[in-house]
Amino acid sequence: MKQYPDIPLLDQDGLHRVPLRFYAVLLLLLRPYLCWLVTLVMPEAERKAVLSFFYPLADDFVRAVLIAIPALLVLAAISQRVPYDKQQRRGRAKKFWFALWRYGRWLLLAVASVDLYWTISHLPPYVALNAPGLLLIVAALGLSVLYLLRSKQLRLIFTEWPEDKK
Repeated sequence: MKQYPDIPLLDQDGLHRVPLRFYAVLLLLLRPYLCWLVTLVMPEAERKAVLSFFYPLADDFVRAVLIAIPALLVLAAISQRVPYDKQQRRGRAKKFWFALWRYGRWLLLAVASVDLYWTISHLPPYVALNAPGLLLIVAALGLSVLYLLRSKQLRLIFTEWPEDKK
């Protein structure tokens, strides 16, 4: 096995580093919220047009937001994945967030699977001609499901939580 001495495997708190691929999966699963944020900063007249480009029916957007709620909770849990230190006012007590973080991989896998099923089952006719970007989303969701299932590093990351500092 190759050794890479200049790439640390642990972060400053002694935990395994979260890979960038994991953040890419989070971005993919949280795309309804990102789309919502983008439309909020646009002028009032263009909001509906941009949102309807990504979600042709209003119900599709609402369903996508509801499907992505567990991914939003995992994002909140990863933000709390630092040791509690009262002097630096950093971190929170681990009871709730660690309980959520421990099952985060399975939550993300469920969200990715449901999102993949929903995206495939609601593809418009002639998707390759009318909306080829949706095919890229389907491929990315399929790869993210495989990544969440097969990654050994994610198994390690989801089992550890920092110890509180005294």
